[in-house]
Order: sequence, then C-alpha cells, then structure tokens
Amino acid sequence: MKQGVTTLKRLFIIMSLTSLLALGSYSIYEYTHYTLKNSERAITGFIHEHLGSKQEEPLLLEAFQIEDTNRVVATFEYDQDKLGAAIFIKGLYGKLKLEKFLLDNTYYSEVIPTKEGAITLFIGENLQTSVKTIETDIVNQGVRVKIAIPPQKYFTHISKLEDAVKINADPNYMYRNLKGAIVGSASELEGMELMFVDESNQSFLIYSEKNAVLKTVLGGYQQNDDGFMITGVEEPNFYSMNGEKSFCYEEKKVSAHPVEHTYFHGLVPPSDKVQKVVLEVERKEKVIYKFSSMVVADQFLIHISLPEILESDDNLVKKFHFYDKEGNYIRTEMKS
Repeated sequence: MKQGVTTLKRLFIIMSLTSLLALGSYSIYEYTHYTLKNSERAITGFIHEHLGSKQEEPLLLEAFQIEDTNRVVATFEYDQDKLGAAIFIKGLYGKLKLEKFLLDNTYYSEVIPTKEGAITLFIGENLQTSVKTIETDIVNQGVRVKIAIPPQKYFTHISKLEDAVKINADPNYMYRNLKGAIVGSASELEGMELMFVDESNQSFLIYSEKNAVLKTVLGGYQQNDDGFMITGVEEPNFYSMNGEKSFCYEEKKVSAHPVEHTYFHGLVPPSDKVQKVVLEVERKEKVIYKFSSMVVADQFLIHISLPEILESDDNLVKKFHFYDKEGNYIRTEMKS
C-alpha cells in the first residue's frame, strides 16, 4: 500500500515539474517573441521603426482588438497620404507580436479563422469619399461579398462569415454618383466635365478644352442600389477649336452593359446660338425617323435608338434642323 502511495506521489511530482517546465518554456517564448506593449504610443513607434527612420512618424488612425480573437489591428497613414495596416497577435500576458504588415495598397482584406467561424477584415481608402459599395475579393458560399462604405476617407469593416475564401481578383467599386465613378475608373478622365447624361440608356459624354483643342470621351455606366459603375469608355476624340467652326458630326458607339449604343455627336457654329438640334431621317422625301438633342457648349449628342435604319439604305437623307432657345427655327443642314 505504502509503495502504491509513493508511486502516486512520484507521478504527481513528475507531472507538476513537467507542467512548470512547460509553463516556464512558454513564458520565456512569450517574453522573447511578444515584446510590444499594447498601447497607441508603442504601436506608433513600432510602425515608425518598421517603415524606416527616413520616414516621418506615421499617423495612427485606430488600434483595436477584434472581438472573440487574439488579433489586434492598427491602421495608419504614412508618407503623407498612403494607407497602411499592421495585424498583431496578442499573447497570454497582453503583449503583441507582429503577424502582418500591409503597405502600398488602397484596399486590404484578410480572413481570420476562429473557433466560432471565419472573421473577415476589410481595410481601405474611400477615394474622393465617393465609393458607396465594394464587391470584394472574398467569396462566401459561392458569392462575392459586398460591403457598404461610409463617406469618409478611410474605413475598416469586419464581417463574420461561415465559409469565407479569399480569391485572386481585384475588388470592384460602385460609386455614390456618376462623376465619382468616372474619375474612379480612369485617372486620365479627372478634370473632364460632364456634358451629356443619357439616363435612359445609361451613357454619358464628358469633355475638356485646352489650348483650343476639344477632347471628348463617350462612355457607358450601370446604376443599381449598390451605386454607379462604369461599363465601358471609348477612346477620346480631339477637335481643333481654332477659327470659325462649321457644322460637323460623327457616329460613335459605346458599350453600355449589356448592349451597344449608337450616337451622333456634333458641333454647331457658335454664331448660330443653337439650343436644340432635331434630326430627321428621310427616304424618298418621307420622314422615317426623328431624333433630337439639346445643345451644350455648341455640341449635341443624339441617341440613335434604331441604328439598323441608318445602315439599311444608302439613299437616306439626314436633315439637322436648328432651333433657338425660344424654339424658333434657325436653319437646316443636310447630309446624305
């Protein structure tokens, strides 16, 4: 009996020593790997050191622990206007260890597994604060996840998803208004002004004029509850505005998902003070179709709803009737 008790005591001592050694080893690991204090000042200093001494001190935007996880997230602005993020693991004794350092992008996403399921972290910059919705690079149950974006410069969004998977795809941005969508789709379009918006056919024409050269771009867009998204932009056209301008027009096509639209874009002489252009298409002196457009900055844009009519007969005559702001007839330009 005494021998059995002695054996149990020895086993208990061995187990206790093993536990103490394991705890001691883990404590040493924590103290050597989890070294960062969980404070805004310490996190800012760590980020600054990580960026390099030549960088100015970053501006810490926020630092927080994700609920039900041991992850601490810090977002920051560096190099004056760039967005970065750092993800830390919080140790048993409250100090932090760096897990990921994210730089050089305007959008970041991470899937963080937990015992309760996946948590998805989204961090990004809302360009011109005009983004309304982002179709992300995260798929949940076979569908790309969309998130609503607040009208502020930077955002952080956390979602609890059961089946989140990150895919190799760029996020798609939907904007609060058409102008924001145009600028967001291509930086070279920034500074151009909206001239015509065809809401019925979701198309637009933008323009700019510099050094007597007119630049125009025709494009298509899609609008729904998520916002505006550009579906197609044609190559720009350039026109010299030097000297007296005579009447001219050209046919343009643009892809506005899911169809292609045909337009006549034209210029009228400024001296005529034209406010409206009415196009009549005739065959054998009989009007078979009529289109119209208001004039903006001496330009018009007419949507051709049945382009096949123009292509069906070489003997068609196009008559462009000009009207002033009171609706008075001015004159007619004819093109065959």
